[in-house]
Amino acid sequence: MSLKPYIEILISGDRHLTADETFHAFSLILSDSSTNPCQVASLLTLLRARRETPQEIAGMVRAMNAACHAVKFNEEKKLLDIVGTGGDGADTINISTASVVLAAACGCTVAKAGNRSVSSCCGSADVLEALGVQVDLSPTQVVECVDACNIAFLFAPINHPAMKAVAPIRKQLGVRTCFNILGPMTNAAAAQRAVIGVFHEELLELMAETLKEVGRVDHAVVIHGVGLDEISPMGPATIVESLTKCAHYLKSNDLPRKIKNTAPAGEKKTYTTKSYQFDPLSINIPRCTVEDLKGGDPATNAKEFEKVLEGGDYTTNAKKDAVVLNAGVGCYVYGAAETIVEGCALARKTLIEGKAEEVLKKWKTISKEIAARG
Repeated sequence: MSLKPYIEILISGDRHLTADETFHAFSLILSDSSTNPCQVASLLTLLRARRETPQEIAGMVRAMNAACHAVKFNEEKKLLDIVGTGGDGADTINISTASVVLAAACGCTVAKAGNRSVSSCCGSADVLEALGVQVDLSPTQVVECVDACNIAFLFAPINHPAMKAVAPIRKQLGVRTCFNILGPMTNAAAAQRAVIGVFHEELLELMAETLKEVGRVDHAVVIHGVGLDEISPMGPATIVESLTKCAHYLKSNDLPRKIKNTAPAGEKKTYTTKSYQFDPLSINIPRCTVEDLKGGDPATNAKEFEKVLEGGDYTTNAKKDAVVLNAGVGCYVYGAAETIVEGCALARKTLIEGKAEEVLKKWKTISKEIAARG
């Protein structure tokens, strides 16, 4: 089969592709290694040039989910992921990855999706591997790991092997394509609760509307921070939210959004959307600069990772504060706290009590034991 019909539609400029069309096009890209790479590159470039719509992205997400080696939990299992698009070029410590450990210590069940570094010095898989966590677990092993320690890692090459076919094309193109933003929306365990960070403010609307179009999440927030793809002490964050009551709602067009599912159980999810801003100063977290959050290679980030999760007296520093903020938002989205403020308070208390470092230690041990059993 050929991608030519879809390319012709985009060249004509009369309309965008439908969700069904991008689903079929990307299903072909992900399943047929004989698909012409020039056509793939042309399609990706035209989609970018025309500015992808939520419907187009939703079709791509569904294609990736269909091609995915899924991690299957029972339907009652509520799962959280905290993940970013990357692309901010800041080379900070692995804030979102450390925050899921803290969130797990707070009582959230975590299925953290991630990969090796693409645009930074150290990706989530890189730092976890340096810490001693077994990252390349199979889907059934991930379930076993979550059941044993409330957290596991979903390694992209294991769960999305079809992506390997498009990697050379993406590399040769050398520009952002839709694949850069698909990762955070294609959690292989279908996590219903998600904190998604975006570096480009223009992605807030696109990601929020796509999440609603796909309809897998029950409660999600899309966050644009100051200079980063996550909330941080650097400044106020713009948030896009799904499902639960928004405690910090401010009626403003340039602030975060809340998406609430209002459909009866069993029917297609429908959402209401609101936007608001959250400023870390409101919970007495002082401002910092990006230099205060800097990391380095996997060995450096692993050391910083362990430092930020140490229990005991809480001495404010930017890295700990950033992890508490992201874990706090995660706790709120998961339902472990009623508000972001309460979520951050829970995260800080849990950190001081030393529970986060206990979870990390247990995760290392159990993931290795599971992998050793094969």
